[in-house]
Amino acid sequence: MSNSQHLPLYLKIYQLIKFLYGRISNFPKQYKYTLGENILNLAWQCLDLVLEVNALPNKEKQLKILELSTTFDKLKLRLRMSQELNLISERQFVHIQEYYVREVGEMVGGWLRWSRTSFASNNLNKLC
Repeated sequence: MSNSQHLPLYLKIYQLIKFLYGRISNFPKQYKYTLGENILNLAWQCLDLVLEVNALPNKEKQLKILELSTTFDKLKLRLRMSQELNLISERQFVHIQEYYVREVGEMVGGWLRWSRTSFASNNLNKLC
């Protein structure tokens, strides 16, 4: 495996996935294989995208980082829905928000800002 396993973003999403497996296993059957499975799939997609972005040359990262950001937004939406449906408790939801979602969001946002400035400077260099 690559150095991605040492990235704070990779580790935080990996920990989130482990936490989610414990919560989703307690979902009622009618939600476990729909909403629960969708949550896990989106979390895995986020982790996969971190690996993909890390493997790309810097000039090619922006689109994958945008895809990661969008996928993470979808995951957040489904987590909120699971709390509103009382599939996870308010306490669990707060834990997810404080220990995972906030930090992952900040890291993805930072990566996105970096890619935009990097992309803008590359395009500016091409014009000169």
